[in-house]
Amino acid sequence: MKGARTLQGTAVALAVGVATLSATASADTQARGPSTERVSLAGDGSQLDGPSREAAISGDGRHVAFATKAQELRCHQNTYTCLALKDRVTGKLTLIPNGGDSSWGTPLLSHDGRYVGHTAGTKSPSPMLYDRETGENVNVGAPGNGTGLLRAVTSDGGQVAYTSGDRFHPAQRLFVRNMATGANEPIDGADDGGDLIGAASLSADGRLLAYQKRSEDGGDIVVRDRATGETAQADGGLGAAGFVKVSENGRTVLFVAEDSTYVYDVGRATARKVAEKPAGSASPDARYAVLAEDDDGTALTLLDVRTGRRTPVGPGGVEPGAVTAHGRQVVFASDATDLVPGDTNARTDVFVRRIR
Repeated sequence: MKGARTLQGTAVALAVGVATLSATASADTQARGPSTERVSLAGDGSQLDGPSREAAISGDGRHVAFATKAQELRCHQNTYTCLALKDRVTGKLTLIPNGGDSSWGTPLLSHDGRYVGHTAGTKSPSPMLYDRETGENVNVGAPGNGTGLLRAVTSDGGQVAYTSGDRFHPAQRLFVRNMATGANEPIDGADDGGDLIGAASLSADGRLLAYQKRSEDGGDIVVRDRATGETAQADGGLGAAGFVKVSENGRTVLFVAEDSTYVYDVGRATARKVAEKPAGSASPDARYAVLAEDDDGTALTLLDVRTGRRTPVGPGGVEPGAVTAHGRQVVFASDATDLVPGDTNARTDVFVRRIR
């Protein structure tokens, strides 16, 4: 009987483990092949009655965070905008608390969607990190000055990059914070009254940091090894630079310069052009980039930067954290009403396109 009880306990444990794995993976396996799903829906699956946009997705594809002005969620008052987190497995929609202020700035999620980095507030913006498990939403800004912008989150949510400044110029200096120790490492910038720091990205272990810095030609891409302190300019001679994404392993940096997309090899210190169009987002491994192909920037395609293969995504717009691991899914906002059946709310919605 003791052996039977042991086997029974083992069977129960295995069943629980399989159920957990199934729930975690179901967002990635529930529909095989190309498909489009609307995710800006209420918890009961009904349409929201306000526009939703500025979406990001977790690396595993289960969670999507987006901004919304849905009236039924009380997100339409004055300039108030809510930040919502959608669980694509359970359908649950959670509003991220922000003390009654307006959230703005694109969210960025950890791989499992537990942590959601975002910027909250319009008059005095603050870099924030939301913990889905505890429900806490904390200001990760520099001690004594919580004003700034959230720029990057590592895949495990353990480190964040953010800027610091004042309400008029919140991007004067760049820091990286270790969430476990609370240590804030100054990276670049100066308190000169101007915004110096733009987009930023961290490798999975946080060692490699790439960021845009204001320059005479409009902006440079600086790559910094935080372990050695060595820095390099990835976009040398390529003109004004913008979007940047560090691969999780820290070997490559994907960036935009003069409306073209490049990949920088960190080890070789060389950059090569991979597209004549600018990328608006990229996968965690920086292999897949979302391009806006049309002149109006609404025809989205997913580019495999290694093979050059392009796959249509849909009409709309993307934000930096819009692609899941290995480029399997892309989240985007669109005004189109024919992407899914029953889209009758006449509002901008958030969709996930499964590529494969």
